[in-house]
Amino acid sequence: MDARKLLLLFLVAATLLAGGVVGVAFYFLRPLRAEPLAQEALKRPGLQVREAPYGLELSPKAPKALLAFYPGARVEPLAYAPVLAPVAEAGYLVVLLRVPSGIALLGKERALEAKAAHPALPLVVGGHSLGGVAAAELAAREKLPLILFASYPEGDLSGESLPTLALYGAEDGLLPLAEAREKAKRLPAQARVVFLEGLNHAGFGAYGPQKGDRPAQRPREALWQEIAQEVLLFLESLGWDTPPPPQAVR
Repeated sequence: MDARKLLLLFLVAATLLAGGVVGVAFYFLRPLRAEPLAQEALKRPGLQVREAPYGLELSPKAPKALLAFYPGARVEPLAYAPVLAPVAEAGYLVVLLRVPSGIALLGKERALEAKAAHPALPLVVGGHSLGGVAAAELAAREKLPLILFASYPEGDLSGESLPTLALYGAEDGLLPLAEAREKAKRLPAQARVVFLEGLNHAGFGAYGPQKGDRPAQRPREALWQEIAQEVLLFLESLGWDTPPPPQAVR
């Protein structure tokens, strides 16, 4: 085979390989878009919605504290609006964080960017799935209250005293019940751990079905309401009953 044919075969093989790599990357990194109803969830009386460099802010008139929330892998942050907009409406500034390439571990400092923009507000961090891993790491480092949806810390936090709420779905196909119970042993000892009947992995947001997950066994609107109630009870237990006094930004 002459050099010209070898070169041609090499170019064809390289093109096929590059196309395969791009195809695999697109499959695994394609975004999980929020459903249209997520946008509708933002239309609540008294709720101000603002785009910020670090994410989407959902703010009441006089917030008591800031909840910075990391999305699950490749999930559009807006997808969590049906669950967390009621939390914002109840008196908490919620920031649905944007992270590089949809991977929270690549943007672990985003919650601190939101905090820097609102220095007078106490900070709580939370996250869904892989987003919860990032939130747990930051919470452990900065000693912050923590909220986890279908997630767990990468390391053992059982010796920590961080206020923690961890919610899991009994129908979760990506974090099955037995595994979730085992991983929950890594949580701070006083954590509130709740297993919600009928809830699956994708049911923590509004972005459609997720590969490997199981079907939810209850209407998701009812499940979203239960999740929001658990989050609100947890936030209220932290004792921020009134907004903090104004502080000068230095």
